[in-house]
Amino acid sequence: MCSATTPSLLPEDLTVKPIVQALPAQSSIHIIPSELLRDILSRLGLKANIHASLVCKTWFQVAVSVRKLQPRPWLFYQMNGEADGDYVLLDRLRSQAYKVYFSDLKDHEFSCSKDGWLLVSKKKFPSYLVFLFNPFTREHIYLPKAAPTSSCLVISLNDRSICSSIEIATWRPGETLWTTHRFENLLPGRRWKSCVFSNGVLYCLTTFSNIGIFDPSRATWNILPVEPCPAFFQVDLCRRVLMTEHEGGIFVMLTIRNKNPLMFKLNLKRNAWEEKRELGGLTVFASHPTSLTRAGLSVEERNRIYPSHNGHLGVYYSLGDGIISSRFPSSNYLSNRIAWVDPPHNNFNL
Repeated sequence: MCSATTPSLLPEDLTVKPIVQALPAQSSIHIIPSELLRDILSRLGLKANIHASLVCKTWFQVAVSVRKLQPRPWLFYQMNGEADGDYVLLDRLRSQAYKVYFSDLKDHEFSCSKDGWLLVSKKKFPSYLVFLFNPFTREHIYLPKAAPTSSCLVISLNDRSICSSIEIATWRPGETLWTTHRFENLLPGRRWKSCVFSNGVLYCLTTFSNIGIFDPSRATWNILPVEPCPAFFQVDLCRRVLMTEHEGGIFVMLTIRNKNPLMFKLNLKRNAWEEKRELGGLTVFASHPTSLTRAGLSVEERNRIYPSHNGHLGVYYSLGDGIISSRFPSSNYLSNRIAWVDPPHNNFNL
């Protein structure tokens, strides 16, 4: 069953709990070499970094210096009423829009967004053309070929809900062909609606709140014994079921245009869905291809969901108080042809 949680007064993920146990005297603390300390703290997520900064003044200074605050994602979409190749990159923070032209994105769909790259699929009879595309650098990488980084992994799940098997294909840098894995379909008749990669595995969600996990390192497929959540069972053609993750936490959003979305978090210890009335200070940029989370944004932006749509600034849903900023656009709401995308950390020219 799914359970509700009451909102806390302070954002849980951005604050720290009091330390009850006293620290030992300074003379008995083992001093970690500064370079090693910097390397250790640089590997921590934001929440763990904040906790580590409480140890002492030295740790505080190093933790702050290596603290990683992700930039706000930009919105990438096709201009309404324009030619097929006219697109916009929208920097929501600065209210700046850049018109760009990409002729080869006609009849495209975005399947995923990660580290500034979009996984694009286009219908090319009798199959699909799949490639990686960076709207900031204009790079195209057609699969299977070279990858943007050595750590790149592409996973494709073929949803054959009525078949007796699940088919998952993987591709890594250096491989010239896709590797196909077939597993017994333990949930026949259930459609796989959304997926997200976290903790080194791919979490896949059905329309009935079932969770399947594909581990690419072991090439295994398992179904988690998660208790069904009735909120997932409601059938609505306007509803979007979106998944996202933050530092290992798995979230699902049930959204309907101009209605309050529902947010659930997967409790992996209890194997149950828990409804969340606040996000612990997180901000979610929701889109059909991939929903991105951010921590440490301004107080006004925390506990908000920003849906993807064509060019409207400031449209959001506030999870804490249930406020919708304005009526959401009637067209292209959470379309698979609109995506939030991470901007590059270095300078770039559009």
